Amino acid sequence: MTQENKPEVIETSPETVQPVPAKVKQPKNPVVQNDIMRYKKNKLGSSLALLGIAFGCLYFLILYAQVKNNNFYYTWEIAFDVIYNLFFLLFVFLFSEQVKNYNKKMFPLQLLVGLLQIARIFWLPLKGITNYNGDVTVVTPVTFALLTAFLAASGACVIASAIIGFIRARSVEDFTKKVQAGEIDLDDELKDKETQGVK
Repeated sequence: MTQENKPEVIETSPETVQPVPAKVKQPKNPVVQNDIMRYKKNKLGSSLALLGIAFGCLYFLILYAQVKNNNFYYTWEIAFDVIYNLFFLLFVFLFSEQVKNYNKKMFPLQLLVGLLQIARIFWLPLKGITNYNGDVTVVTPVTFALLTAFLAASGACVIASAIIGFIRARSVEDFTKKVQAGEIDLDDELKDKETQGVK
């Protein structure tokens, strides 16, 4: 191979490679975050309440499928349970809207409804698993486990929604009071954030 046909070799030195500076994430300003919260909906608390409704629906779909078991559940209790479920759906939907808008007025009632969901385990589901139709229980162990799980999950979601909603509502309320009292100057905080961003 002649000198003319040899491939050209480009030499590189380590000095030519410049490291890319790592981006340093600025810490979030708690004042600015609280101010943003005033204009954002509490989606987490609201979603938990709606999830509680979904678990509640799964519970009574499975329970009402057991009504045909030798008419065991054809009593005034199942009628009361149907009416209660209608009120449960209505109230928990209202709770989800209240939580979404940082309103804590219904916090005690929401906690009560969540606890009642868990307490319902010891009513119709327990009655079905402890009563026998011949040699077997009216409600099978698997069905009882599902009913228990759905009621417990429904109650837990409603209670979690209430607690998260109450905490966030208090936080927004306290922050608003401080802003109105002049203890916090949002303009200064925003200027500081812009200055940090320039740096």
